[in-house]
Amino acid sequence: MRVIVLVKQVPDPNLVTISENGHLQRENVPSMTDPFGMMALQHALRLKRELGAHVTAVSMGPMHAEEMLRRCLEYGADEAVLLSDKAFAGADTLATARTLGCYLRSRKFDYIFCGMQATDGDTAQLPPELSAVMGLQIYSYVSKMELSNTIRMTQIYEDKSYVVETCTPAVVTFLRPPEEQIPLPSMTDFIEARKKELTVLNAWMVGVPPGSMGLKGSRTRVDRITTVVKDRKATEFIDGSDSKNAASIIMSEVKG
Repeated sequence: MRVIVLVKQVPDPNLVTISENGHLQRENVPSMTDPFGMMALQHALRLKRELGAHVTAVSMGPMHAEEMLRRCLEYGADEAVLLSDKAFAGADTLATARTLGCYLRSRKFDYIFCGMQATDGDTAQLPPELSAVMGLQIYSYVSKMELSNTIRMTQIYEDKSYVVETCTPAVVTFLRPPEEQIPLPSMTDFIEARKKELTVLNAWMVGVPPGSMGLKGSRTRVDRITTVVKDRKATEFIDGSDSKNAASIIMSEVKG
């Protein structure tokens, strides 16, 4: 079994700002690994431990995302791939899905694991767009996996849950980490991860059509950004100990 995990380096949400054109200001802002992507990685590493799956961590971003991918190798990923090119800058979720799709079509895999959303964009659009671009089945909002003769996944939609038997290849998005905790990397894991070669691919190597990537390939445009201010309205509390009196007060308020 081969599992590809999409991980993303995101700016610290407590320090990020937004530019006038509506893009996140990532320069000089401390970065972190998106927590939902880490959940997906943990599920993949569980498949590696129990079923011998081969796990590849893939990210699209600037060169300093290499450190995040090294961290994935420390946790137990078998290989790591970074798609990095200035031509990718400014991509919305659709352009990102097209770029990732161009690369993923060249790979053999059973599952593509993702977090249900990323904390910077918070749209949850990339996984379904990726499944549409690649023509794959998608299992969204997965809370847990049951491993037996087949892999069953529990999906949660609002107040209902569904247990489904999965088919492959497929895209899977997770909203929770596995119940079993993934061991923290040891010093040996750290040393071994530094020895592994990290693959870096640019736009030409991935084979993305120029009009499909980056800002030119994006269909999302920010019209304006506003700060929503909620006015706190005065609240009147009515003593309900005397129900008849309370009812008459309410009726008088309703009638105006």
